[in-house]
Amino acid sequence: MGARRIASDTRPQRPRMPHAPSPQDVRKPTDADRFIGRQVRQARREVGMTQEALSEKLGLTFQQVQKYEAGRSRLSAGRLRDVAITLGKPINYFYEPFPAAPEVRDLEHAKIGLLKREAKKLVDSLVRADDLETAIQILAALGPSRP
Repeated sequence: MGARRIASDTRPQRPRMPHAPSPQDVRKPTDADRFIGRQVRQARREVGMTQEALSEKLGLTFQQVQKYEAGRSRLSAGRLRDVAITLGKPINYFYEPFPAAPEVRDLEHAKIGLLKREAKKLVDSLVRADDLETAIQILAALGPSRP
């Protein structure tokens, strides 16, 4: 008897579902990590320290410091704190500046400005005297305005 051949699987393949990034993708250095690495290098040079000296003070290998500075490895928050202390820099030295969210007070002022403009448009659109009197009564009922 002849050997039985196993036919290749000819079933149609199901489309692959998109998946969440793998843990390796999530851990890949980002532009922010590369910025921090450049700041570490700059701070180290400012204090006249070699990569070898920094690695010894941090208890790391020279290669790990190289990876941090090149942005090929991510620094944990704790490790960045150790770097900042060792190099005598405040922690915010290592972070890229970014615009802060507007303060609540700024948003309130913006809303008040918008309301004033809308109210002016409404008042300007009132033509009849009795419409103006009604608007005045409504405003009086709302109470005094605040700056």
